[in-house]
Amino acid sequence: MKKIKDITIESLREFSCDLLSRTYMELGQRPTEEDIVTFAMILADDLKTDFKNLTQTDIQQAFRQGIRNTDDFHITVKTYYKWIKAHRQLIWDNESKEIEYKDKRLAYRSPNGTGMKSLSTNIKKLNYEQKRKLEN
Repeated sequence: MKKIKDITIESLREFSCDLLSRTYMELGQRPTEEDIVTFAMILADDLKTDFKNLTQTDIQQAFRQGIRNTDDFHITVKTYYKWIKAHRQLIWDNESKEIEYKDKRLAYRSPNGTGMKSLSTNIKKLNYEQKRKLEN
C-alpha cells in the first residue's frame, strides 16, 4: 500500500472526490457536483499536508468508521479531521501489538500475504521446531 506522500496530488484529488461522493451518499446528503469537487481539493491538500504517512485505505477506513460509529452527520473539515485522527490513533495504539491482539478494525492492515513477516511469528516457529527436535 502506497503512503499518501507517494501519491500524486491529481490522483489524490480523484480519490478524495470518490470518497466524498460515497460519504455523502452513505449519509443521505445530496451536495452539488461543484461542492464535492471543491471539497475534494481541500481534502486532498489536507491529506498531503497532515496525513502523508497514512494510506488511502487508512483514510477510507477512517471515513467508514466515522460514518458508522459517530454522531457526526455533516461533513466538514473538522469532522473528517476528527475521524482521521481517531483512526490514526487506533493505528498507533496497535503498532506494537502482536497480530492476534490487534483491534479487528485494522484487519485490512494485516501483513499476511504481503511478504512481511512478524518477528514473533518467526520466534514461535523456531520454538516449535526446536521442541519437535527435542521430542524426536
